Order: sequence, then structure tokens, then C-alpha cells
Amino acid sequence: MPCSASEVQVEKLLSQLAEALKTAEQWTYSPPSQWAMQSELPFACDRMGFAQWLQFIFIPKMNELLQEEKPLPTRMALMPMAQEWAKEYTTGQPTREPVLDVLAQIDLAFCGAE
Repeated sequence: MPCSASEVQVEKLLSQLAEALKTAEQWTYSPPSQWAMQSELPFACDRMGFAQWLQFIFIPKMNELLQEEKPLPTRMALMPMAQEWAKEYTTGQPTREPVLDVLAQIDLAFCGAE
């Protein structure tokens, strides 16, 4: 259970990220295969999309760290990958800007925090 101000902030940002993914219609109710979940590459980029990685790996892992009161990462840089993902946007899809905004806040929260 988060107790420090920074942990509460991270928990709030993770919730906002989930909502932003839903707003951008990037939230899925079918989890990736076990094979996809076992990827060892950054962002599991060889086996799932970035939005799936956020939903099924990043958000659950960060929530697990918070709930088990384990140390959070001290540095994070999601925006470079997020910006590549945003390039996949096609006309007619909901904007991905809300997701990018939350990811920028998450990167900022972990920028040099120790």
C-alpha cells in the first residue's frame, strides 16, 4: 500500500494511464498469450504492441511494487518508445495525446528520483 507522497503520486498516475488508454481505445480485454508475456526484449516489442505492454506488464508490475512496498525504479524513460508508438496513429482513431501526457508525467516523476 503506497504511503509516501511520491508513491501516492505514482499510483494516481498509473490510474490515469489506464483511463487514458481506455479513452484512446487502446485498452483491450483479452490478455496477450503466455508466449507474448514471456518476451525478454524491452517493452516486449517483439511480441506485443506498446499499449498492450503498458496495460499487461507495466501497470500491473508497478502496482505490484507499490502494494508490496518494494523499491520503485529510480529512473524511467517511457517517452521515446511512446513517441514511436504515437507515430502509428492513423486518421479516425482517438487521439493518443492523453496517453503521452500521462507517460511524460510518469517519466518526470522518475527523473533522477532516488
